[in-house]
Amino acid sequence: MSDVTPFKGNMVLCALMMVPGAAIAQDISGAATLGYGFSSISNGGGDLNQFTLDGAGDIDFLNGLALGLTGGLVHADADRGGDISLTDLGADLAYTSVGGATFGGYLDYTDFGGNGLLTGSTDTSSYGLMGGYAGDLLQLTANLGWSDASGAAVAGVSDWMDYGLNVSYTPSDQTRIAGHWQLGDLDNALGGDDLSSIGIGASHVFGAGIIGFGGISRTEFDAANLEATSYGIGVGYDLSQISNLPAQMSLELARTNVERAARPDADVDTIRLGVTIPLGARASAAPLNSLANGIMSPRRNALSTLYGSSF
Repeated sequence: MSDVTPFKGNMVLCALMMVPGAAIAQDISGAATLGYGFSSISNGGGDLNQFTLDGAGDIDFLNGLALGLTGGLVHADADRGGDISLTDLGADLAYTSVGGATFGGYLDYTDFGGNGLLTGSTDTSSYGLMGGYAGDLLQLTANLGWSDASGAAVAGVSDWMDYGLNVSYTPSDQTRIAGHWQLGDLDNALGGDDLSSIGIGASHVFGAGIIGFGGISRTEFDAANLEATSYGIGVGYDLSQISNLPAQMSLELARTNVERAARPDADVDTIRLGVTIPLGARASAAPLNSLANGIMSPRRNALSTLYGSSF
């Protein structure tokens, strides 16, 4: 890792901290999802009981600056092998001009405690710059950054460059279609390897409080001899249609096909339940614990996106 890397991290950190003290947040939107999932793993892999808590929000300072915050906790009890845990935190600060151009910086941190189903344990810190365009119909963001990781998932300590593109199309307030492409150019103890993720998802509000969502993604991770394809579909219902409770109930059916060298392939079939509570103003959308949300609003490195989409 070069000597300029600490400078890169400090530069991004300073950018995230440059929120004017006089700015008063007047526009807050977000949500929190409490979830439960049950997964059955083929070829005698056993079962997983997953307990999750996810949150995401945006604070608009009404001067062009906006602060985005995300977080997620996962604990999965496995009846075979060790348990799985995931802590995922992120923040970004971006400025949007009158014409819709955006630029800013981000910080992400992921701590994954694995049992070998996907990878071994690893922790990853990512930071970088982002820019793009935010319009009424089309929103796109490109990011360029750096990730520092250690653990069995990346065959020891590894540093790599991150490249990403996230594109969203919103023809109406009821419909969103979004996809991502991410590439990590690894340089680890085994030599250079690539880590890539690509996916597309959608959500649509049908009316009467009913929302549908779904998506498909694929991740290829050379260093771990891993390929994973995930797809799922789900439905949600806005409880405020029949009560004074501002919450959304959701159900998702998903499958992840895991291909690993020198080990049998495995299909992980998952049922996810969720209760999503809006925080401030938030339109109906895919629940935060869904595969669709993980695809449409991914992390900014492919490894963390893989973990977030799988649990």
